[in-house]
Amino acid sequence: MNQYLDKRLEKAYDLLLEGNLKESADQFENNLKEDSNNIHLLMELANIYYILGEMGKSISCYKRVLDIKPNSPYVLYRLGVALYRSTLFTEATEVLNKIIQSGKYLPMTYLWLGLSYYHLGKEEQSIESYRKLLEYCPETQMANYYMGVALKSAGKYDEAIDHFEKLLSSCSTCDQHISALYHLGRTYMKNFNYEKAKVHFKRAMELDPENKNASEMYEFLMDL
Repeated sequence: MNQYLDKRLEKAYDLLLEGNLKESADQFENNLKEDSNNIHLLMELANIYYILGEMGKSISCYKRVLDIKPNSPYVLYRLGVALYRSTLFTEATEVLNKIIQSGKYLPMTYLWLGLSYYHLGKEEQSIESYRKLLEYCPETQMANYYMGVALKSAGKYDEAIDHFEKLLSSCSTCDQHISALYHLGRTYMKNFNYEKAKVHFKRAMELDPENKNASEMYEFLMDL
């Protein structure tokens, strides 16, 4: 890369560090015109576009990297997540399964694979993906949460309760806590345990007074 491009790269990184992502992307794009197969530039652009929410551009950049460097587990992972974020769930499963087939150790692949299968209505495959993640990382809070959701959807209420309870016992402040309380209440309802359902809906309301779903279910149960 010549000196001219080096200076422009410096400008691009200055903008990136300042949080000017759009301007930084423009600078990287200009550099890419002079060096179209530069993996480093393509990855920078892919990640910036992902943060900006421009998933189409992000996906395009990741795919260009894979054209140059096929089957890179990290790039496949980033592409799989971007495809999931774009609701391209079938493509996401295909890409994420390539990582697993390669035998590379990227445990969080199973989380995004499970989410993709869930949105495709493939509950058993979703559950199996979460089980694999929990084998590698048994305390992963997100895995226990989404496993509980998938199990509840599949009608496996006792198992769902176990995973929601495990999440709640391990963390009282994580992002999924209030939602887990609500889902746990719904699962106890499905299991005809209305008293425990009320307890968890009430707790969700105490932590989040604006939680309409929990308050509606609590009021419904109180009227029974």
